[in-house]
Amino acid sequence: MTAAAVVLVVLLAGTAELVVRGLVGERLSGRLRARIGVNQVHLGGSALLGLARGRFDRVTVTGEDARLGRLTGAAVDLRLTDVDVRGTPRVGRLRGRITVSADALARSLGQGAQGLAVSGVSTDPAHGTLVLSVHGGLGTVTVRPLLRDGWAAFGLVDARVLGQPAPAGVVGAIEEALREQSARQPAPGPVKVTALDVTSAGLVGTVRADDVRFGRTAN
Repeated sequence: MTAAAVVLVVLLAGTAELVVRGLVGERLSGRLRARIGVNQVHLGGSALLGLARGRFDRVTVTGEDARLGRLTGAAVDLRLTDVDVRGTPRVGRLRGRITVSADALARSLGQGAQGLAVSGVSTDPAHGTLVLSVHGGLGTVTVRPLLRDGWAAFGLVDARVLGQPAPAGVVGAIEEALREQSARQPAPGPVKVTALDVTSAGLVGTVRADDVRFGRTAN
């Protein structure tokens, strides 16, 4: 084979690799889109070899504006292993982290926790709590993220009105609003939250799942 032929083969192989990588990545991304919104899929290893086998050993999924149930604006960083792309895609093992910023938490709690009128959220990593500014700053509600049936819930730590401890009636109303917000979580799916951490970046959830199948979507 001449040098020119070798170069041509290499170029064609490289082009085929890029095309297959794009097609397979978009297919997986489309199956995930209905679950987590816009995402980017990165295939590990050779796309041509993975397609020939019908399986990829490693796939990374990232996104900066993911949708999780009623929550929007989350950042996801997921590691998928043993990804079978024959027929309905199946993931043997999923591990990763979901980071919900303070602004995204404020939007979610403001929409979901009726009666709290959340206008802002700040994180307190030292105490593992979130401080909610309510009713335009007239009050603050400090909550601790909790795990409940594989989803995040919030337990009341402190409530204040104009810097003073809130009356018992107000505390009761806040606790009820938090319970209702937790009850409106979607039904648990295959992906479970196994740990929650409050950081300067927001609320970080560690997630995992095994043997997950991604059915067809309208995307």
